[in-house]
Amino acid sequence: MVDSTLKNYVKTTIKQGYAIGNIRKRLEQSGYSKQEINAVIKEVKGRKIITAKTGLIAAIVIIVLILIVILTLKLLSPVPKDIYISTTPLVSSVTPGGKLTFVNTLTSSTSKTISVDLKHQMIYKKTGKAAGTKIEKISIGKKSSTQTQTTLPSDIPLGQYEMITTLTYTGGSKQSSFNFVVEERKGLQTPSFEEPSADVVSLCPTGCDDYNACTIDRCVSGICENIPIIPCCGNGICEAGENAYSCSLDCGIQTETTSSIINDAIKKARTDPSTATMLCNSLPSVNDADECFNILAEKTKKYEFCESIQEDQIQSDCLLNFALEGNYDVCDKINDPYYLQSCYSLERQARLQGIVGEYS
Repeated sequence: MVDSTLKNYVKTTIKQGYAIGNIRKRLEQSGYSKQEINAVIKEVKGRKIITAKTGLIAAIVIIVLILIVILTLKLLSPVPKDIYISTTPLVSSVTPGGKLTFVNTLTSSTSKTISVDLKHQMIYKKTGKAAGTKIEKISIGKKSSTQTQTTLPSDIPLGQYEMITTLTYTGGSKQSSFNFVVEERKGLQTPSFEEPSADVVSLCPTGCDDYNACTIDRCVSGICENIPIIPCCGNGICEAGENAYSCSLDCGIQTETTSSIINDAIKKARTDPSTATMLCNSLPSVNDADECFNILAEKTKKYEFCESIQEDQIQSDCLLNFALEGNYDVCDKINDPYYLQSCYSLERQARLQGIVGEYS
């Protein structure tokens, strides 16, 4: 029979956190025999007694389980996207009130599509102040390329500027920039013709007037010259630089006819390009013909139509659109030096990113 006083003592000391070895040693010092000590310890330990040590172990186990859950959630969570941006201008100089166009190329570390913000700021280098701001919200994937166009104020100061583009997304922000110049518009030089001398005029006694208001008539070494004036309002042709407001005589009543001819050219373009080209060339206005070829290039995805455009800037812009879509074969066909430089820049950037070859 175990002594109840001894049993209560052992139970109390175990609950207080004392080790069994220490309890046994103290009982031996108090005169209890090993048989008595073993019997009471065996009886007490046979019951479910929660000691401080047992509680500590349980707490440690719970903490370890919590840490495992946290680590698992972190491993299963998607890695934040790391996004890079570069901006490439299509022109290096702009006039006040003109349009500045540039390409934003964004690359991401993952292919998941997310929404990002782009903030474009024009900084006047002379003062360091912003001359204009434009904000865009776009969606990007693994690789994305967008074109931004902003109109400069008509009263913007001339000089050096920096366009700073700030990309903001969930994982942070990035910046890219380029420089450009705002300069005065260079006026077109009007050709000058020397008035024929009296001696020269006398060599053409019948006169050289062809009664055409759109020619300059003169006599040179006995030969009449009738030099066309281009553009000339009244020649029945809506030329570059003329419109319905500046010359209604040539450009005022052909909207419906022009539209129908362009629509016919679009229908013929895929199956009969030569007929489509003929239809565009049949338009009396150079502007309308250029617009016709520009539309055919866009609809058919054939840059050959761009080459028929007469206005250099419109032709270069038409060809550059193909470069923006990855066809860099058009670069050598661009005449405008600024557009040509932009095309080569896009090609170099694409080669660095390993995406050249889609049209090869």
